[in-house]
Amino acid sequence: MRDAGLVLKKVAGPYAVIVAADNGDPTIFYYAGRKGWHFLEKDGIYNGEPIDSAQAIVDLEALRKRGASFLVFTSNTAWWLAYYEQLGQYVASNATLLEASQEFKIYKLNPISQ
Repeated sequence: MRDAGLVLKKVAGPYAVIVAADNGDPTIFYYAGRKGWHFLEKDGIYNGEPIDSAQAIVDLEALRKRGASFLVFTSNTAWWLAYYEQLGQYVASNATLLEASQEFKIYKLNPISQ
C-alpha cells in the first residue's frame, strides 16, 4: 500500500480525490498525501466487501459524483475485478489503467458525462 500511495502522489494532482479498495487501511492515503474514500464506504467509513457487482458500481458511481478521480485496488482486493464481473467491465469502460504491479492497480477514472 505504501508503494501505491507513492505512485499516486506522483500521478495524481494535489487536489485529486482517491477511491481505495484497501480493506479500510489508510496507508495509501497517507503516502499519497491525497484525500479520498475507502471502497466500499458508507458515511465516510469503510463498509466491507461488496455483496455483488451492482452494489459496488452504485458505490463507485456515487463517489465519482462526489469528485473521485482515481481508483486503486491492492493485492488483497484486485480479485474483485474478476469475481464481480460487471464491476470489472464497469471499471474497464469508465477508467484507464495507469499503473499495475503485483501489489496494486491504479486507474484514472473518466470524467462523468453530463
